Amino acid sequence: MEIRPVSENEMEQAVRLSDTTFRTAGQPSMLEAFLSAFDARLGQSIGAFDGERLVAFMGLVPSVVAIGQARVSVLSLGSVCTHPEYRGRKIASAMLQEVVAAGKRAGASLLLVSGDGPLYMRHGCRYFGRVTKFRLKAQELRSLPISHPAVVVRTSSLDDLFRLHGLAAQREVRYEQSVLELATLIKCEAIASCYRMRHTVYAAFEGDRMRGFAVIAAPPHGGSLHEQPPFVVERSGEAEVDVALLRHAAEDLGLVELEVQAGWYETELQDALAGYPQQAGRNHGTALILDAGRLYSELHPYLASKAPEAAERISFVAVADGGASVLLDGEEQLTLTGDELMQLWWDPQSEVQAPTSVEGELRTLFPVPFPHAGGLNFV
Repeated sequence: MEIRPVSENEMEQAVRLSDTTFRTAGQPSMLEAFLSAFDARLGQSIGAFDGERLVAFMGLVPSVVAIGQARVSVLSLGSVCTHPEYRGRKIASAMLQEVVAAGKRAGASLLLVSGDGPLYMRHGCRYFGRVTKFRLKAQELRSLPISHPAVVVRTSSLDDLFRLHGLAAQREVRYEQSVLELATLIKCEAIASCYRMRHTVYAAFEGDRMRGFAVIAAPPHGGSLHEQPPFVVERSGEAEVDVALLRHAAEDLGLVELEVQAGWYETELQDALAGYPQQAGRNHGTALILDAGRLYSELHPYLASKAPEAAERISFVAVADGGASVLLDGEEQLTLTGDELMQLWWDPQSEVQAPTSVEGELRTLFPVPFPHAGGLNFV
């Protein structure tokens, strides 16, 4: 069995295997929904080969996440599948080890995984971040207050593309997206297609100025609802404008229910929806820190903007099993396991205990916000 990157002329096998595994009648091909995962020009996705036959596949997509002035190198893993005849041979486990090794060689700091199965948990992937999920019924959506009567909401068109991109780029915490990438991701309908839903983009205007937008995933008119209600895939704008977008989208699409997710750091939106049914949750999928030292270096511009002295005094050195040593002025203070590291960096409810010598600095620097991993860039 050979594990290696999938070449361009082999990618058709990967598409067929993925479609057979994940798609049923009426759903678009995985190639349409997850275009970058099957783009051999990126050279990231890997396969397991029995001779010339591809028997297992892992789609990998590189991206950059902006957190303030920091830029984090991320690999997203999805479309993981093995041919039925080859399951139970630990092929996926060997492939995931290669994914981690290749990610480190490529300079990635963080691996995002679409799933949370035993395979990923055994290799150190963990839940991360905190979110609040709001489920608004039709009556509740109609009761949302209109705080900006001058704002007009309409369905977005191709003429809005540059304004959509400009507004998306203003978000403090986001995936970096070029104009082309944004248009492509909206068209691909990646996570929406998993629930047989389609995208509709709504934009809020005050005069000629775009104040906000929302990408809504919902079944086509007349389509049946699944366990997953229609949901907001991605959005940008002030919380009060977001509320106007949600109200208009629900009315326009005739929605019975709409799910909205807000990260722990999106306090204005959480406050605006505080009176509606909600449920605490985690960011989408799981994550694995590939190199704690590299990730801290990439996050340093953001951390330094919060607490410059603490950011300079603290450093991290990766150790075995995904953990890291925490240094203060070059002197080791404690060693964290991979689980503790994930909690400390991303979880506002972290219960990680640190010695008093370094506790103040760590509390000042962490947690770090992260964009919704189940948005347009979902793999």
